Amino acid sequence: MTSVSDICTFLDTFAPQHLAEDWDNVGLLLGRPGAAVSSVMTCLTLSPDVAAEAVAADVGMIVTHHPVMFRPLQQITEATPEGAMLLNLIESGVAVYSPHTRFDSAAEGINQSLAVDFGLTSIRPLRATDDDPDLGSGRLGELSAPTSLSDFLGVVRRVTAAKYLEYAADDAAVVSRVAVACGAAAEFMKDAVALECDTFVTGEARFHSAVEARTLGINLILTGHFSSERPAMERLAKLLGQTFPELHVFASQQESDPLRVFA
Repeated sequence: MTSVSDICTFLDTFAPQHLAEDWDNVGLLLGRPGAAVSSVMTCLTLSPDVAAEAVAADVGMIVTHHPVMFRPLQQITEATPEGAMLLNLIESGVAVYSPHTRFDSAAEGINQSLAVDFGLTSIRPLRATDDDPDLGSGRLGELSAPTSLSDFLGVVRRVTAAKYLEYAADDAAVVSRVAVACGAAAEFMKDAVALECDTFVTGEARFHSAVEARTLGINLILTGHFSSERPAMERLAKLLGQTFPELHVFASQQESDPLRVFA
């Protein structure tokens, strides 16, 4: 029998607790550690439609990147969409685990995978942890040879499967040293500049961050929050399936980018 605890133990090793940001809400957030599990679903964000998919598929555990109950709850009732969703999961015996920023920063986590897939070498953290210079937030690395901005944008779009990219850069720019931070991580842009990166890739940023990028002289590329992180949850489903072959593990088929494009 595979238990919720067994899966938690693996995930806690794969993405250790000390990598989580102080403000984050990670780990087992809902459910009994000793409960038996026969199927697991991964997703980027646990919304009511994704939760309904899990319940309909008789899933025993959900691994969601973005935590539920991220902000303190005053009540768990049907009066709110989140409360109704949590009640449905509890009544259906579905456990919920979130690795969030631990997964962002893990040795084989989201930012590391993006950096590798972008073709970077000599990869290292943007902000290393105090106890291990090889681990930390974000990643930076070098391309094997300088490339045009246009060609690099093509690589980023292919890797993230983004519908479109936004960027703040001169079209004639050349890309050589690249920093990566998934999600909404514009706060790492100054770290990238300090480490002499010419390009910074993240999921989303405020307008003023795009203006700041031009002022700082760094190429800013935005993939969209969903595109920067959802592929990693599909890879995590495959990893869990390989680690626990007795389980049925799959990424949510209901989940999609909430943002659409009117052109």
